[in-house]
Amino acid sequence: MKRIALLLALATPAAGQERPPALQSLLAYHASGCTAQGGSLTVPDDAIIPAALLGTEDTALVLDSRKLTCPTAPSMFCAEPIGCELNVFVDDAQHSLIVQSWSLTPDEGRQLLQVTIAAELLNKPDPGTFRLAWDDATKSLITIPDP
Repeated sequence: MKRIALLLALATPAAGQERPPALQSLLAYHASGCTAQGGSLTVPDDAIIPAALLGTEDTALVLDSRKLTCPTAPSMFCAEPIGCELNVFVDDAQHSLIVQSWSLTPDEGRQLLQVTIAAELLNKPDPGTFRLAWDDATKSLITIPDP
């Protein structure tokens, strides 16, 4: 019965926006992983954020896994100090990153995703901060040079 309630909760769109199948699938995967650890996944409303990566007409969804909780596996989505899982969903496409921090910044009628990635993941002495935009041709995030 708990599983049915959890799957129904995962199927409920956030803030009136329909969740893409890839997001539904990832949340179900995380829920089953948490259940396997003896817990129950919590997905707060602020874990799924709309982003105008393609402009204000088309919004993407960003899943900030740092906000997900599994009480029996507290480090399930993050590996400190390396970072936490961040997923971007645009239509049927998904792009995943491990980030230490992230934010959305305005850029000429759209938003850019600004992320800080751990030095260990970049094989460099210091973390890197990148501005990313959605590229519809490749269905992925691309790096935008600093102005």
